[in-house]
Amino acid sequence: MSRRASVAAGLGLAILLDTIVQFTWKRAADTVPASAGASQTLLLIVHQPLFQLTLLLWICQFVNWMLVLGNADLSFAQPITALSYVTVALVGWLGLHEHIPPLRIAGIALIVIGVWQMSRTHHVAVGGAT
Repeated sequence: MSRRASVAAGLGLAILLDTIVQFTWKRAADTVPASAGASQTLLLIVHQPLFQLTLLLWICQFVNWMLVLGNADLSFAQPITALSYVTVALVGWLGLHEHIPPLRIAGIALIVIGVWQMSRTHHVAVGGAT
């Protein structure tokens, strides 16, 4: 796979992983009673499978991000991952039945336009450490 294709795949995976992490984190947080104290919350978190899954996904996200940054400019890669704001909003709307007001939709549209503009710029696929 070419370096450019590898970066594109890594960025797609970064967006997907961030979306899944945010969704599982929200679902897991919903299982913790609002009245729980700090120590009780910590115990509930440690024993909650969704929090454990979220932690595992964070680790996968970290490893993927290190691979992406080894092959791409940070100034290019980081803004592209802003698309996760769009996918998280869609998952919140579709999967959690959250309301997305018009002003937030306008903000999401601006993010998409910005990412599209960023993707059209020249960027260097840097080499990793040898």
